Amino acid sequence: MIDGFRRVVRRLAASVTASALACGAAAVAPAASAAETAECQVRPAEQHRDWTGMDFTGDLWCELQPGFVRIQSRSTSPVVGRMLYSPSWFVCWKRGSDYLGSDVWYYTQGDQVLTRPVTKAWGYMPAVAVKAPAPEATGLAKCPWS
Repeated sequence: MIDGFRRVVRRLAASVTASALACGAAAVAPAASAAETAECQVRPAEQHRDWTGMDFTGDLWCELQPGFVRIQSRSTSPVVGRMLYSPSWFVCWKRGSDYLGSDVWYYTQGDQVLTRPVTKAWGYMPAVAVKAPAPEATGLAKCPWS
């Protein structure tokens, strides 16, 4: 059942990407190794509201390494959620603690709530888990509280 869901998500992502490109949206190729040739898609019209009621317009749709979402942009911060599926979206980025050579963290909503249900799995993923170029090159906004 999960494999079927993943296929549907991937087909939908391909359709959204193709539609966005046809409408002139910018695709961003990541600075990745030869083994990683993923692309990210800027989606300027996507709307999101986080658990605090803050609204975001626009996101970055990227492949990622499924993993934990933390409440703050620190590797020692409590885990609030988990990303189960790839690709996914990110609404902004900020600098935080160093994690495997990068201090960039992306703000998103996890697929699964693990702790602190009030947060609805909103938090940060380290940049090393997101297959994207440097955040300045993506056009994704810096988080307003950075």
